[in-house]
Amino acid sequence: MSTQSRIEWTEQTWNPTVGCTKISPGCKNCYAETMARRLKAMGVRGYENGFRLTLMPQRLSEPLERRKPTVYFVNSMSDLFHEKVPFEYIRRVFDVMARARQHTFQVLTKRAERMAEFGRSVEVPANVWLGVSVENRKHGVRASTCCARSRPAYVFCRWSRCSKTSVRLTWLRFIG
Repeated sequence: MSTQSRIEWTEQTWNPTVGCTKISPGCKNCYAETMARRLKAMGVRGYENGFRLTLMPQRLSEPLERRKPTVYFVNSMSDLFHEKVPFEYIRRVFDVMARARQHTFQVLTKRAERMAEFGRSVEVPANVWLGVSVENRKHGVRASTCCARSRPAYVFCRWSRCSKTSVRLTWLRFIG
């Protein structure tokens, strides 16, 4: 189910997957995990597994049903490039985004290497903004790594999300 978002940099959320696993210190206080537990306790459909990774193919068509141009945050409750999300399923998500040209899709990941690997096999539609989370110097390298390695594969990091970091980001360099 797509929902209107209170997140200041987007308009709607679209979650074709829910759930995730922790891969870095920035995952320690994951809002999505807390929210998934709450939604499961409330009996909300789609959260029966709590925060365990779950593909939601029944949600794939949601952006196609909305005509009004909208900025969607894709997978606010998961990571599309999680290692257990098959590339075939990610291709299905990208197919929907390509068909829904009136919308802008923001895809944010902490798994930049996998995003770059996927990007070698697809052309990223112009309405899809790929981005990476930056939390500190050690784990922020994923942003510059993604952008540096993906350029020949036509994957472009269009944005980064730097959340509650107390370090200066002068070390982060983007190419192109």
